[in-house]
Amino acid sequence: MFNSLIVQPTLLPVNQLLQDYCNSPIFLPNNVSRIAFSPCSKYLAISKQDIDDQYCVLVFYCSNWHSKTITDDNLYLHNKFICTSAIWSLAFGKGVSELNSITKPILLNKNDLSIPITTRRASLDQRRLSLSVVNRRHDFTKHLFLATGLADGKINIWNVDTGELTLILEDHQLAVCGLDFTSCNMQLASCSHDTTIKLWDLLDDGNMYKTLNEWTHVINIVKWSPDESLLCAVGPYEFVVLFDTITWTELFKLDGHLHNVVDCAFSSDSAFLVTASYDTRVLMWSTITGEIIKAFAHQIPRPLKIYAGGDNGAFVRSVAVTKSNQFLVTACDDNKVRWFPLVSNHSSNTIFEQTENNVLYVAITSDSQTMAVSNRNGDVRLFSTVTTLLTSQPLSLKYLCRLTINTNCGHKRQDILNLPISHKLVNYLLYKDISMKYTKQII
Repeated sequence: MFNSLIVQPTLLPVNQLLQDYCNSPIFLPNNVSRIAFSPCSKYLAISKQDIDDQYCVLVFYCSNWHSKTITDDNLYLHNKFICTSAIWSLAFGKGVSELNSITKPILLNKNDLSIPITTRRASLDQRRLSLSVVNRRHDFTKHLFLATGLADGKINIWNVDTGELTLILEDHQLAVCGLDFTSCNMQLASCSHDTTIKLWDLLDDGNMYKTLNEWTHVINIVKWSPDESLLCAVGPYEFVVLFDTITWTELFKLDGHLHNVVDCAFSSDSAFLVTASYDTRVLMWSTITGEIIKAFAHQIPRPLKIYAGGDNGAFVRSVAVTKSNQFLVTACDDNKVRWFPLVSNHSSNTIFEQTENNVLYVAITSDSQTMAVSNRNGDVRLFSTVTTLLTSQPLSLKYLCRLTINTNCGHKRQDILNLPISHKLVNYLLYKDISMKYTKQII
């Protein structure tokens, strides 16, 4: 699927202007462990600490990250949000009106009891229909919002358009280390050092409607699948769990890592999951069978278990998947940002890697044309990935059909295994065409 010659991401002209902001004398040159792009790709949130020991989030607006003309109109500081304690996590959420055509067909008629509640979104809509709209204090069906998870256990919800602190969610007892919004109906998942995962409905004034606490250790990150049918939680002790978001039962406890798991990302069709670990690897899992499809190594030869489970010098800190599942992008403690051909059946080797000193985190816009890389020095660098994507071969019709089928399966994804089609096509839908032999290190 990929040409042998791939053009590497290049620094954007607006990068220098962003550097001038980030390296201002008013900010301390310390870790930028979390950055986030908005769903519309025009906003970038960066956590910083100033010389007055205030923790803040800088929200930059850029109408065109790829503009060759560098002016304050191209990139400017849109908001600066001051927080009461250290910022551990960031997430953008975009409100969608209940009258929007996307959600309107799913809304249930509360007088028609013959309509079964078969989707999570439908059940949420039914619950909201029973609530009085008049009594709601906040309107999250409009505007762009930013959630910040803090060291004191609070979650601040900021209105990016108005700059107001709209809501403070208080239920976690310790640092909120992970946040993620659903794609359109303002459901927020949070995880904390207090060992719990909490689920919040912002369209119901931030009501906390579910707590998951079936373990006794920290949860590092939580992520919704794009179709909202799955929630992934990762943490220490090789912990990776997938939940069904209707019943909130555990679908899979995924066993394969040898060290702490610190980040994860779903494919755009929700058919597979990638997890980043301190064991020097990223593992690719099927969300249908729970099997490992492929492993992406960051240290070759692969370290023995005694080294993979310790300080091996190649902790994988961050992972992202580009649009249409073409590439996997990672940040590793060996000062490398790597690009892997995600759905190539040839190998799991990198297409290329670039040196980024003290790299911590990578974030990619929803259109996959812009990449941001943060580091321990307080810098955030912007790269264009347009030419990188263009030098890969066009997606085949067969490949696009797989994306479409998997995208529309939702909670009935398991039914793919029983489709009246050939075994070869079922394996193709499960991405088994790219799987490689995998054995867990036992020595």
